[in-house]
Amino acid sequence: MAIAQFKPKMREIRLDTEDFEERFAEYDIISEFTGIILTLVAVEGNVRYTSFVTATYADVLRNQKEAIA
Repeated sequence: MAIAQFKPKMREIRLDTEDFEERFAEYDIISEFTGIILTLVAVEGNVRYTSFVTATYADVLRNQKEAIA
């Protein structure tokens, strides 16, 4: 008999973009849909925090991250 591994479920919480940016310094920008709307994603523990942004605003955020790096 095999013992089933414990697989914690990841919760997802959507945040307003302003709140997301204030809370997370490190995040990924991904395209989950058509590319017009992009998703900001940060993970803490078993929680995936997301916020939707336009492609134009995502470009602004990418440029800011590159300027800081």
